Amino acid sequence: MSTNGHIQEISAFSDRVGSAISKVPGWDDGKATWSWISGGGAHKNFIITNSSNQQAVLKLWNCDWEGLGVIPPSAVPLLNTVEAGKSGIGAPVIAIVNDPLCIMLEFIPGTPVDVKDPEILQLVGKRARDLHDSGMCFKRDFNPFAEARIILASAERKGADLPDDYKEVRKTIDRIEKALDLRPRDFVPSHNDLYSANILRQADGTIRFIDYDLSGNSDRCYDLGLISTFEGLDTEQADKLIESYFGAFDRQQRARMELLSIAADHHQLSLFAVALAAADMNDDYDYTGFMRDTWGRIQRRIDSQAFGGFLAQVEN
Repeated sequence: MSTNGHIQEISAFSDRVGSAISKVPGWDDGKATWSWISGGGAHKNFIITNSSNQQAVLKLWNCDWEGLGVIPPSAVPLLNTVEAGKSGIGAPVIAIVNDPLCIMLEFIPGTPVDVKDPEILQLVGKRARDLHDSGMCFKRDFNPFAEARIILASAERKGADLPDDYKEVRKTIDRIEKALDLRPRDFVPSHNDLYSANILRQADGTIRFIDYDLSGNSDRCYDLGLISTFEGLDTEQADKLIESYFGAFDRQQRARMELLSIAADHHQLSLFAVALAAADMNDDYDYTGFMRDTWGRIQRRIDSQAFGGFLAQVEN
């Protein structure tokens, strides 16, 4: 987006941002300033600086996406974000404001990560295990196959177009779902959108996961599978991620991670399908390109020589 676009973006939300800040104790002296943060496919994010030079992140909620089935009801991710902040894995929450609906979080100084870096990959794997073993119980269960079906139904009602060979590939995805046999009783608290954009490394080396919009209890290999496909990990890197998470390489879990990589891309495909049908809600995103790339990843994994072995490992 151009500089002028940034100015327009901030101007369009100024009243809502100002109103939200005025309702947060300690930030309501009328002297706070804010700037837009790029990114955020569903909501709009701003850096807030108050008169004491404290900083926070304000996320203005886009309730329209809920009606399309793209994200769960606002109370779910908002309360999950609170829990993640309390655990020390996410950012601490300062306040939730109902009108306009938004959440204010402590600003966490940190640097973006390169997940392919061996040291970072190990830290992220261990941190994912921390999240999954934290004992938290998020406010919903997340089955990527069931969620994709709901979202795709919404996309179809909006007249969205799916790839020409989708119905044929869907047969394989259905077989993957049957093989994995996901059961809520085995679910753990999961981020469900875990890739480099949502991972920060602090100066002391601590890894934090941010942005819990899609969070929910899920299979523990789902976050790993999503990292693997979104970050384009090669075979060796994917093996190392399993090793760092489980403490040793586990062939069965590696196969589950591979199949859940496909599930993650399929879920992402459904999100882009809805977004394309309502692109005016966030027309600064190349949803067509994102959908094309995601579909390409699904096809490459299913067509790979290794796929049959991974599927057989899980089915057996």
